[in-house]
Order: sequence, then C-alpha cells, then structure tokens
Amino acid sequence: MKLSTTTAIYRDRPEGRAVIPIMDCVKRLHKIGYEDVDFNFCLMNQYDLELSNDKWMDWVKEMKELLTSLNMTASQAHTPFYNVLDPTTVADRDYTEEMVRRSIIAAGELGVKATVIHAGTYFSDNDYSRMLRDNVEYMKPHVELAAKYGMSIAVENLFDKMDHKLGIRKPRYMARTVDVIEMCDTLREQYDNVGICWDFGHANEMGLNQPQALEMIGSRLIAVHVQDNYGVNDDHLLPYHGTIEWEPIMKTLKKIDYQGVFAYETHKASMRVPEPVIDALLQYSLQLGNYLISLCD
Repeated sequence: MKLSTTTAIYRDRPEGRAVIPIMDCVKRLHKIGYEDVDFNFCLMNQYDLELSNDKWMDWVKEMKELLTSLNMTASQAHTPFYNVLDPTTVADRDYTEEMVRRSIIAAGELGVKATVIHAGTYFSDNDYSRMLRDNVEYMKPHVELAAKYGMSIAVENLFDKMDHKLGIRKPRYMARTVDVIEMCDTLREQYDNVGICWDFGHANEMGLNQPQALEMIGSRLIAVHVQDNYGVNDDHLLPYHGTIEWEPIMKTLKKIDYQGVFAYETHKASMRVPEPVIDALLQYSLQLGNYLISLCD
C-alpha cells in the first residue's frame, strides 16, 4: 500500500492566503518525500482556480508533465461537492457542475484511478428509496465520463448534518454503511467502474464500528480518506490526533485486501500551522503514514 496525501494540505494558511496553487503543493510534497498525491478539486466552484478558466486544459498538460518529471503518481481525486439534490445550496449549479465535469476530465488525463464524489440528501424527506434513485440518475453521466479515461468513481460515506440552531443532527443519506453499499451496488448493475471511498473521520462522527463496516464493504473499497477527529466535528486531523482506533482498521484493510492508496485528507491539521514549520509537520505525517502502512505489511 502506498501513502498519498491531499493537495489541499497547504490550502488554508494563517498568513491570510486562502489557496496555494496545486502545482506548488505538488512540488513541496515531492521535496518532503511524498510519491503520490490526491488531487483535491473541491474549491473549484468557490474560487477562480486552476480549472475555472478557459486555459484549464493547458494547466492539466503542465501538471501531467510535472508529475512525470518528479516521478510522482496521482491515484485519487475529489470533485467539487454540494448537495446535488438541492440546487439552492450553490449560487450557480450549472457552473458548479461544469467544475465537476472538468475535475473528472482532469483527473482522467492525470492518470487518477478513482475520483471521489458526494451524493445528495432531501433533508425534508426521509424517503431513502427516492434519494437512491435520484442520486443514481445524477451519478450516471459522471460515471460514464470517468469510464472514458479508464477511471472509477468512488461514492463516499458521509455523516449526519448538524443543525446548530436546533442543536441536533439531521439524518443524511450515505451516512450509514448500508446506504453506501446500496448506492455502489445499484450503480454497478450498469457500470463496472464504481466503488466506495471510506472516510474514517466521517465514520467516527457516526460512531460506527469501522472494522465491521470495512468487512461489509469488502472488495467494493477502492479509495480511502484518512483523517481523525473526536467524534463531534469533521476535524480532518492526522491519525492518532483524535479518537479513532487505527490498529484494528489497518488489520481489516489487510484482511479485505484493499488495493488502493492510503490517502490523507488532513488539510485542517495544517491550516493554522505557521509557514516556517509546516513542512516539519508534513515530514512527521509521512513518518506516521508509513508506520500505519507497516501494520499491514
């Protein structure tokens, strides 16, 4: 199993820079010792970034050349996300969907094996059969586009959404293991390039028995988001910096013969770390990730 990390790791900086260019992230991660990256395209619908202008394919070409020159690979990616069953959650759905489309094309061109996408929820309607049907219809064109590049779509487990006004969590589709499996299997009835991305932090918020969930998922698992938290918020911390028990998880990944990369999604772990020491934190993350992987060997 190879260690990977998100290109969003330098995203939010205390010096006031909201976004560090992905190309700069890749260069810095290579210098630290990372050999694989997870392209995080999630901010493309919020900022004027790499894929949001007319020359986005030029950027893809340059990034491909950079990866080749550094002898690096990109095994995972993440599309921009929003509640796809509630268009009012984004200012411009057509624009956001164009960013989703471009991110899939970019990932395919860059040799990504699995790109992660979120399903949506009708918060005013608990009809999960309707949500399954409508999410599948939403996913189909994206799955078909990914297939053109020999790439898979990975549907991600989510967590119940916190309503801060009411002080309660609202049930969200894909927060439970059975939802994720059902979504994957339904799409697989028509497509063979669909799998599951398991986010350990999301599962911890739901209080799930993660080894049990991973065994249920089995060979459907094609991507992971490695992050930790204290079971309350989506903190995106490094492993062992929250309450997740990692040893049983690593044993289960070995048991189910997981074939993907061990990909950090830990951007919040570094967002307030001062520039002079952030690379030291990422060197530590490299050592920590390799230790966890060694538990599978």
